[in-house]
Amino acid sequence: MLATQTNRFTDKLFGSSLVRFCFWVAVLGFVFPGLFSDAYKLAEWMDDHQFYSWETSDRETLVRWGQLPMWNPYWCGGTAGAGAPEDPFLGPDFWLRIFYGVAHGRRIALGLLTVMGFEGMYRLTRKLDSSAVGGIIAAVCFGTCEKFIGFIHDGWVNFLGMELIPWAALCFLHGFDGKYKMGWRLLGGFFIAWILLSAGTYPTPFTLLVLGYLTIVFTLTGLLGKEKKHAVRPIVSLTIMGITSLGLALVKVVPMMLFLKQFPRVFTPVEVNSALALITPFWDRYALVCILAFVALGFADRVAGMFFFGAIVFLAFACGDFGPYSPFHLLKKLPIFGQLRIPERYMVLVLFFMCVSAARGATRIEDAASRLLTALWDLIARRVPVMRGEARSVAIATFVGVAATVAARLAWQPTEDVLATVQIRPGGMYVLEAPRTYDQPFKQSRGNRRDAHVFAAANLGSLYCVSGNPVPESALLRGDLAAEEYPEDPAKATVKRLDWSPQAITLEVDAKEATTVRINQNYDDHWRTDVGTVRNFDKLLVVDVPAGKNVIHVTYKDYTTYFCLAVSLATLIALLRRAFRGARAFVQEERAKWKALPFWPWS
Repeated sequence: MLATQTNRFTDKLFGSSLVRFCFWVAVLGFVFPGLFSDAYKLAEWMDDHQFYSWETSDRETLVRWGQLPMWNPYWCGGTAGAGAPEDPFLGPDFWLRIFYGVAHGRRIALGLLTVMGFEGMYRLTRKLDSSAVGGIIAAVCFGTCEKFIGFIHDGWVNFLGMELIPWAALCFLHGFDGKYKMGWRLLGGFFIAWILLSAGTYPTPFTLLVLGYLTIVFTLTGLLGKEKKHAVRPIVSLTIMGITSLGLALVKVVPMMLFLKQFPRVFTPVEVNSALALITPFWDRYALVCILAFVALGFADRVAGMFFFGAIVFLAFACGDFGPYSPFHLLKKLPIFGQLRIPERYMVLVLFFMCVSAARGATRIEDAASRLLTALWDLIARRVPVMRGEARSVAIATFVGVAATVAARLAWQPTEDVLATVQIRPGGMYVLEAPRTYDQPFKQSRGNRRDAHVFAAANLGSLYCVSGNPVPESALLRGDLAAEEYPEDPAKATVKRLDWSPQAITLEVDAKEATTVRINQNYDDHWRTDVGTVRNFDKLLVVDVPAGKNVIHVTYKDYTTYFCLAVSLATLIALLRRAFRGARAFVQEERAKWKALPFWPWS
């Protein structure tokens, strides 16, 4: 179904993953130097502070108290933790926060995801037989998408999961057309799970839309081709990727679905964008990408046509709810997708598809120049016999190398102009001082959602908060109480806190008669007690206790999540066993590519 991969001189230069990694890191350092300066500082936008607070809560719950952070006592009087749609704790990149701390871990995660975006787009374009020059242009333009800069500023590290969309597409294509099909399908499931586990509220639906479009296109291509039996391969590839991702991400999927069912996000405004208002700034920033895509269409490039049409499809999504049959309007009728808003975010997918088309356009230009040079040399060689044989190979390789260098140099200035508009400079984005850690007994405070980052670090809850979903918050919650756990009637009992952690509270209750103990947190169905009964009192967590002196343990136990965690871990272990075998083959291939690097144009 797909084109055979061609090996050009420039392709061999970037054939080694190590060479590319060094190049991507250099590009990252040039475009986003501000990610790795201004240590510990935060952006000034309140969403960055909110996510910093959540991640601090998650990290402290795991590292300090050794608990899986399924409950977050620091936000809105207590709410869902890792199971919430926007909480990134279960994602693979969260381990960077655990090892390096929240401040540094968030920055490193952004750098990692950006480099992954570069490499994923490069590999995807190479899979579609684009040259290294075309792949680099596509990779750099997509990996530094201007929408991503807004996401970074607002603290939405999870939105950078969109950088992994090329990887999902690459694994999907390899899964039905290439070597090691099953391995690629499993790897594709891993990347979808990574996106979902890292709180992919937008990246996950966007990934599914991209894969859905590619499945339809390549299935139709198979049905219209000579070997119709191949038409089912894209569907098989997508199905196995989906099953694998579901197994890996079950620990997130089930709690998140239950959360969304209980607290659905409602967004009523009708959002509409004119096509011209979307295309004009896109052209101003990505004129080179657009021109190269049109060149590919001029060459009647089949792959470029598929992806160019995809850009048009998602441009229609970006136009928003412009009518009852608009793609965006129809999509909002579906579960999960109905909670998405801000349709101009679909321009990320427009850029994704245009970059692939542009890579094919750059390749067509490079191949045409190579053929022209070869023809001219052959014409000269007919008249000058000495120019034949080995001299011909040396000269052609030299010409191709020089032509590729010139082409790259000509493309660099427009690419540099694009990069200049998206640079994160030192002192430009991260300007707010980081919170200081203060160890004290936990208590709720009135809080401040705009300075949310300071409270979890000081072991304080913030009652004044904001949430994308309408989570319940009890009107009986109070900030700065003398004690967070207290008797409903002080004349009937005394309450003393013996121990506290986010998901386990130990109290000594001396009650003259049966009474009620109030805990200054929101109620949730997963709270349990070994003495008395937990119940919901106007959304407040309370425990009815018997008379007498008792030590009671109030714990948060989510057995459904524990079962899902066991399934996810079992799936991961099985995947790692398969990956270990594939890793040896990968290392051997990389060693061969390193030895084959053309250090001289004629080598």
